Amino acid sequence: MTVNQLKFAGILITITLAFRFGLSALLENMQFIWAWLLAAVYSISIFAAGWVFSKKDYESLPLYDIGFKYHLITYLVCNVIAEVWFLLGFQSSFESIKSVHLTALFWGIGLIIHLIFYLFARKDSIKGIEKSDIFD
Repeated sequence: MTVNQLKFAGILITITLAFRFGLSALLENMQFIWAWLLAAVYSISIFAAGWVFSKKDYESLPLYDIGFKYHLITYLVCNVIAEVWFLLGFQSSFESIKSVHLTALFWGIGLIIHLIFYLFARKDSIKGIEKSDIFD
């Protein structure tokens, strides 16, 4: 893991915990519109953090698809925190563990597809330059 990936993971943990606290509180108080707004802000925030830190890595590392590693970190952090949230009983009465499991399942399918593209792209290029172009 790079320093930028560790920083991203730390920020992601912090904002995911804040999101979980806020979401459960809003849902428990039946503030459903605010819960959707919070979810949108959370999504934009984690995307922006991933974009900033992955761009820093991309500029300094000779790797083609640095985004896959950030996608994996995001998947693990968000889903582990969600599972632990329910194991500790912090969820509101309007939250279901089933939604966490379905999110992890469908997101996991997307992650596997990203992994396949990552593996194919990685073996044929360095920072997007074809091997045949480098060694001519």
